[in-house]
Amino acid sequence: IIPSQYQKISRKITNVRQRRNPRLDPMMKRSMLTVGDVHESNSTLPLPSFFNVDEVWFPGKFAFKDFNHGGACCISFSAEELLGDSIMQHNHRDGLSEYPWGNHPSLHVGIAHTHVQWKRWYMDKTKEKEVELLPHTHYVSLIYAFDPFPPFEIRARSGYFCLGFANPVDPTHANGSAEPERGTFNPHTPLTRNRKLRQNNETFECPQMQYVSSFIQKVGDPSKTVIGYGLNDCTPRLVEVAKSEIGRLLFPDVWEMVLEDESQ
Repeated sequence: IIPSQYQKISRKITNVRQRRNPRLDPMMKRSMLTVGDVHESNSTLPLPSFFNVDEVWFPGKFAFKDFNHGGACCISFSAEELLGDSIMQHNHRDGLSEYPWGNHPSLHVGIAHTHVQWKRWYMDKTKEKEVELLPHTHYVSLIYAFDPFPPFEIRARSGYFCLGFANPVDPTHANGSAEPERGTFNPHTPLTRNRKLRQNNETFECPQMQYVSSFIQKVGDPSKTVIGYGLNDCTPRLVEVAKSEIGRLLFPDVWEMVLEDESQ
């Protein structure tokens, strides 16, 4: 939106600083004058394709903020890329003429993030145990897929996952014990490991803060994507991810699930 399409809000209405840097406040104190062609979906969000341990650790409550935002978008995925050969073959064998989302052969895919939101009770010294179990400002990501036409209904979303650390090994001093990162080694990479994702006294091999800022199809190889993300607001990283892997996260194949007998 260009500046002429904004209308400044009176300071009497927004008298509370909205960002850490007060110099940014004048930019935050603006409302959109015109929004153009807006489409709103009335559909209920689909359930995640898988659930995580936070559902077990914190039953009945949202550990992470339910409102997902940010991230990067969008790449067009065909039905074959999303569903894979196995699901497509089973659908064909069962005589299904439509895809799980309808009869159009593609969806747009993006990546969003969410986090444990800070709340006032974090300042309550009597709740130290709760704070330890559910530390705030810890990030996770998810993938979502939606129709490529209005009203852009969301057709699938993955469960939460985290994006990993860069390998701390300098490629010029690799000792063979770990595969070095490609490209120029960032000397600040080891510093990102000082803060890891933690929940319920469990520590994961992921940065506390990690969220996607770019998501594109790889040039010269349409079967792969390139995801760019930041690690603990310190260093950036690019990773290649196959479209088939993203499709598997959105539409897991039930025929490949391993069911274990709990009686054994």
